[in-house]
Amino acid sequence: MKHSSLNICGVITEYNPFHEGHAHHLRQARALTNCDCLVCIVSDYFSQRGLPSLMTWQDKTRLALDHGADLVIRLPAVYAAQSADHFARYAMESLSVLGVSTIVFGSECHDDRLLEKLADETGQIMPDPTTSQARNLPALQPNDILGIQYIRQCRRLGIGWKTIPRDPGFISATASRRAFFDGQPVDQADCMLAQQRWESYYPFLRLSLLMTAPGRLKDFFLVTEGIEYRLAQSARTHRTWEEFLESAISRTYSRARIQRTCLMILLQVTWEQMREHDAFYHVIPAGFNQTGQALLASLSEEQKKLVCLKFAQLPLFLKEVENKTAQLYDSVLTSPCEKGLIIQKGRSHA
Repeated sequence: MKHSSLNICGVITEYNPFHEGHAHHLRQARALTNCDCLVCIVSDYFSQRGLPSLMTWQDKTRLALDHGADLVIRLPAVYAAQSADHFARYAMESLSVLGVSTIVFGSECHDDRLLEKLADETGQIMPDPTTSQARNLPALQPNDILGIQYIRQCRRLGIGWKTIPRDPGFISATASRRAFFDGQPVDQADCMLAQQRWESYYPFLRLSLLMTAPGRLKDFFLVTEGIEYRLAQSARTHRTWEEFLESAISRTYSRARIQRTCLMILLQVTWEQMREHDAFYHVIPAGFNQTGQALLASLSEEQKKLVCLKFAQLPLFLKEVENKTAQLYDSVLTSPCEKGLIIQKGRSHA
């Protein structure tokens, strides 16, 4: 969907956690596109690699708005915790509803011709949707793996794209997480939740794996190729998350694949449900400033039907996903998170 007059830029983000490189990304996206409105879609409770988010989606939204975004929208965990091709597709489908003109993403190689060539080549193969794209494209860095999938989706949806070079001077999200858990000082540490790591969830996961028959585990999304037997055996043998994870990883099953699969088991999301809901042409606003609010108000009636400003407006499947994911995320915390809020102009509104 194209908006009739506005130049709308989109960025696809995780913010796990938010760091100065992300602020740079937002600044560069606006500078490169001279956009009227900058829209950020962010994975909410869990990341593309199946990791719990160190920051709540509310804090990620506030930080994005504080650093230049006009509208922040959410990518639910069942759509976020996917291999690169599926993650890119779902994020781009949501952005397309708003009439995004161009997306801007970071790239390690910053070679547009190479990325286009790889996008062409990747489009000619049919990777297993349950397999990490890093296994299909082992020579590429993470942002480039995502980038070639963004390009493929841009072509499909008629959206332009630009890249910015990944600046090694900025700490990565992985390094920031590691430093935080090692007790080192990091930016935005006051927004990070130490309980949000897989170690906190493992007792629940282990019990689920031990008490659920393999035949039932096969019904859950991403459980395929006999992985249910490997996970159950690892759970029987190991009482800590790291031992379980190392035991479950193999040449076939990457760390990210194991984490995503375990998340779907905990959420009890089935293959049947995901086959029925294998698209994400919805917009779930998390927060906005005056410019973002004006964009939402300017949408056509057709577009507005796909914008869910209240929980009651979510389709049944997304209501179930929101309830399950929020409860799971909240279960390891000592105090409850904010619920059911949209962040407007830096303030929380019910």
